[in-house]
Amino acid sequence: MKYISKILKLILLHSMILYSHSSFAITGSEIKSLVVNFLADKGLNSSPIIKENRVFKQCNHKLKINPIFNDYKTVIVSCKEPMKWQVTIRTNTTNKNSFKKSTSLGGHSDNLITLVILKHNLKKGEVIQLHNLNYTNKKDIIGNGYFINFENLIGRKLKQNLSRGQVIKSRHLEENFLVEEGQSILIFSDLNGIKVKMEGNALQNGHFNELIKVKNLSSGKIVQGRIVNEKKIYINY
Repeated sequence: MKYISKILKLILLHSMILYSHSSFAITGSEIKSLVVNFLADKGLNSSPIIKENRVFKQCNHKLKINPIFNDYKTVIVSCKEPMKWQVTIRTNTTNKNSFKKSTSLGGHSDNLITLVILKHNLKKGEVIQLHNLNYTNKKDIIGNGYFINFENLIGRKLKQNLSRGQVIKSRHLEENFLVEEGQSILIFSDLNGIKVKMEGNALQNGHFNELIKVKNLSSGKIVQGRIVNEKKIYINY
């Protein structure tokens, strides 16, 4: 019993250390939001492409965002301290001047934005596929949260019914969790060569670094763990 108790204490210590290190991380989702806000201040709409569950070392200064080209179609997000790193992101920026269209008769111009719309009616709970999507041009008076490319929509699930031709917005979509309820996942811990690894079933949705409940398939017990990636949690006693 003393040996088992010692092992459990070591695992608990390891979990606390892991949590401490995890808290000093920044995710792709957070970087995406920084880029969106940075470009919005410049009057640009954007839909940056970056894997949202990717994890980067935390910076001890404000992340720097610099364009590769003058039109901000691609930017570099970089950190210098405590560990130097950078990531290149395609932003898919649009602005009023980018989509001016002149008529052949009177020279009148309308500001148009290319947006993603539905090609077919879809119901709540359905998953968006490539063949469901199409492009259209609309005046830039539709508010925020729209999409200008297919990549950020394929595989997302609708939380309400949408009609053919409707502009798809972020509020129409279910939240994009890193781990979803019912998903198979590994329950894992490793400390000084003492490894614990079991198969489990997620009982809750969750984002990176969140605590969720998981059922241990071998024992039937329900444990709580912190999400490390889409396939793994660390147990937390």
